[in-house]
Amino acid sequence: MRVFLFDSGDSWIAEFSAMLADLTLDVIISAQPPALESDGFGPPLDIIFLPYSKLDDFTQWREKNRGPQRSSVNSLNQPELVIWLDSDETVAESHVPDVHDIICVPCSRIELEIRIRNYRSLREAKTTNADQARRLTWHRERMVQEHNIVQNMFANAFSRHLVDDDHVETFLRPLSNFNGDLFLLARGGSGSLYFMLGDFTGHGLAAAIGTIPASQTFFAMAKRSAPVSQMAQEINRQLYQLLPSDMFCCALILEMSATGDRINWWSGGIPPAVMVAPDSHEVSYLEPQHVPLGVLGPAEFDSGIISMRVPHRTRILAFTDGLIELGIHEGKPLQIEQLLSAGQKNDWDMSRMTEWIEDKLAETAPQDDLSVVMLTCSPTGFHEQKGKDNLTKLPFALKVTVGPNEARTLDPIAAILRGLSQFDGMERFRPRLYTVLSEAYNNALEHGVLRMSSKSKGEDNGFENYYLERSKRLSRLQRGQIDIELRYEPKLQAIQVKVRDSGTGFRFDEMACDALDQHRGETTFGRGLHLIRELTRDLRWTEEGRCIEFSVPLEDI
Repeated sequence: MRVFLFDSGDSWIAEFSAMLADLTLDVIISAQPPALESDGFGPPLDIIFLPYSKLDDFTQWREKNRGPQRSSVNSLNQPELVIWLDSDETVAESHVPDVHDIICVPCSRIELEIRIRNYRSLREAKTTNADQARRLTWHRERMVQEHNIVQNMFANAFSRHLVDDDHVETFLRPLSNFNGDLFLLARGGSGSLYFMLGDFTGHGLAAAIGTIPASQTFFAMAKRSAPVSQMAQEINRQLYQLLPSDMFCCALILEMSATGDRINWWSGGIPPAVMVAPDSHEVSYLEPQHVPLGVLGPAEFDSGIISMRVPHRTRILAFTDGLIELGIHEGKPLQIEQLLSAGQKNDWDMSRMTEWIEDKLAETAPQDDLSVVMLTCSPTGFHEQKGKDNLTKLPFALKVTVGPNEARTLDPIAAILRGLSQFDGMERFRPRLYTVLSEAYNNALEHGVLRMSSKSKGEDNGFENYYLERSKRLSRLQRGQIDIELRYEPKLQAIQVKVRDSGTGFRFDEMACDALDQHRGETTFGRGLHLIRELTRDLRWTEEGRCIEFSVPLEDI
């Protein structure tokens, strides 16, 4: 501590200096007031020995040192202990206010030492508190700055989200400032409507980090009218590469056609969405068919989708598990049966469903992010449908041969579609072409060339084991090929497709198709064949099952 002694020429100066030196104090002796610290951050001046004759000098110095131009931090440079060289304490208090303590001398050396030591402890505590306050202020300001930066990043990431669309009603309730649930809505380049509802592991900022790459991929691919299967594949690839192994995203990705009467969807790990018929009586489900996004690598990931026709005014209620887990900590989770009962009671009206959810939230606090989305299927009105005259008048034919090396290293369907998109009017049908060509190609590769059976998918861990085996067989493949032929005739307004493999072939007749139809949603395989049947015409197998042929109509179906 620094001590200043006003030198009044009295004999006590030498005595006090010796005593203070014994207390290891830094002593300054001067007849003039101490100089101000120019930067305001010099060592503090703690104690002043003040004779009455120097009172005016001390008062003027003190006023200057606490001037308005000096930082509040510099209050530490104001002395808080005054040793008053007068025995009248009342006079001292009136002349030297606003200090921690005044010691009037003469007093005993022991008393003086005790009070100086006590003051030293107090001063050290005050200095420590001031340092901690400065550090806390700095950290708080930094946290606010970082919070604002992150919020700005999320706002920019979701800036392309379609808002106030009449087809969608939502109830979104994050558990904290950052939402681990993800809801995205976008207009497709061909007039369709895309939406994605996702639920990342956990909640808060850690869970929300994954929403940024997922949203950017979603918006970019929706703009290109990418197929849902390709969108799911790309989002999965990014999340698998970026997120730690214990993080993933349960999701439903859905595309509604521009006409509003067809949906293509991929679902993994998320609770089954409820599909309500226009009359509100018949209810079915969009059951999850896959593991969540980010769990499996690209080679094992199954991007298969389901495509179906739906009547206009069909409603689809999708939600994250934050809804059905309400009350789980009290041992009374909200069951899917209660949700169905509430939906029927409220005629599946979203505003009334929202009131019902609010009532449940008033009864029990949520433990997770909560998201509910209602989609009503009807024409989007985004895009004036192009007529057949917009299609190219130029006939063309294309043949591609895929060998073992190409199957391991390339995506032949994506390459084919990049070429087809150069022809007038073909870009609009890219999602449909990608879906049927991918299904036909994968069927030829897995069941024809690699000779795999889909029955194993129905076993425990069936999907994971199936695609691990697929990767092993593909890495060892030395012979075999797949021929893909496309032919376009303008007068037919369709693309004729043949996909031929070098395998042993198989028999798949209409009776088998009908049997699969009866158990749709119950089997974990056969969806690809349903898709091809839904989206094509004149489907048939030739060459003892080694070749599949069909026609892809270039019109709304």
